[in-house]
Amino acid sequence: MKKLLIFGIVFGLLTGCGSSSDDTKKEDKKEEEKDTSVHFVGVGDNLIHETIYQEADRLEGSEGDGKYNFQSMYKNVKDDIQKGDISFINQETIVGGQELGLSGYPVFNSPTEVVNDLHETGFNLFNLATNHSLDKGSDGVVNALKTFGAYDDITYAGIYDSEEASQEIATFEKKGITFSFLAYTYGTNGIEPANSYEVNYFDEDKIRADVAKAKEISDVVIVSAHWGDENTFAPNEFQTQYAQLFADLEVDVVIGTHPHSINPVEWIKGSNGNETLVVYSLGNFIGGMLSVDNILSGMISFDFVKDSESGDISVENVKWTPLVIHFEGNQANILEERDNYSVYKLEDYTDKLAEKHVLNGYEGQVVSIDSLTQKTKEVIDEEFLK
Repeated sequence: MKKLLIFGIVFGLLTGCGSSSDDTKKEDKKEEEKDTSVHFVGVGDNLIHETIYQEADRLEGSEGDGKYNFQSMYKNVKDDIQKGDISFINQETIVGGQELGLSGYPVFNSPTEVVNDLHETGFNLFNLATNHSLDKGSDGVVNALKTFGAYDDITYAGIYDSEEASQEIATFEKKGITFSFLAYTYGTNGIEPANSYEVNYFDEDKIRADVAKAKEISDVVIVSAHWGDENTFAPNEFQTQYAQLFADLEVDVVIGTHPHSINPVEWIKGSNGNETLVVYSLGNFIGGMLSVDNILSGMISFDFVKDSESGDISVENVKWTPLVIHFEGNQANILEERDNYSVYKLEDYTDKLAEKHVLNGYEGQVVSIDSLTQKTKEVIDEEFLK
């Protein structure tokens, strides 16, 4: 018996049996075949009211010196934004710059500095197709594109300065996966473009053609949809019809903006059996609207996961994080005196801050963590809040 045991040990050493080399090779192979994951983070409308850029003026240099800094308004969520490989935002107001005259509601024009500050915060994917895209006409479009075009690591879509540019599909690559980005708006507040190519409007034929082209050159298609009824918490028929169209065309994700209030998140089944993630509205990311409904918003996050064996890409780990826009001021002169703007995750917001919110008590409104949490639960399905 001892001879057989010794022989077995010697044989094992000679043949490699009983060693860890095979296990090591298997582990190495497993490591090589690890799934690829691209993390997405998205927020809603960057709505630059006059009191917001006035505060940004005070925060940079001296008041009235033409310098603006918005970064402190976004600092409480900066870490979350920078975790995204892809970090999306809707730039609601046209960034035409000071030369065109800065303005707030109802015809907006924002300082170009806001783009740099969003970039510093970590955003790299921008929707520019909104109902305010033409608030400063063709000059606003040209100026905004010049500003965004200065950043090599930013992708944007929705407005254009030529017919040729409007025909191109915005694409970018992350971890070997190619993404296409399409953007559309329901309208531009009755302002007609000087040139038909300047803004992407919802149009079924165009959308079908764009998605088909995008699928030829990319692995994933993301759509930004500027749609819906303002100050409502549910999608309208226009939204649901186009959401179904996007699903039938096998778009991977639709990120909705415009209502200035939160709307549901849903998986929509396409005609080919696929599922499309549709975020109907993320609400305002920053803004000075005077209703509690408009200070509650959301940050959506999920992962695009590429299977190492099949190469299939799925959307996983979808999570909604409630956000709240804080600002203070003088209720007696609330239209002009608002300040201390900042975005918070609701989980980081405090009762003390809620008490100081200028909307708390304004026209009988209540700002409280409990009410904001309850409204979120009424609108967003529990599966996305875990």
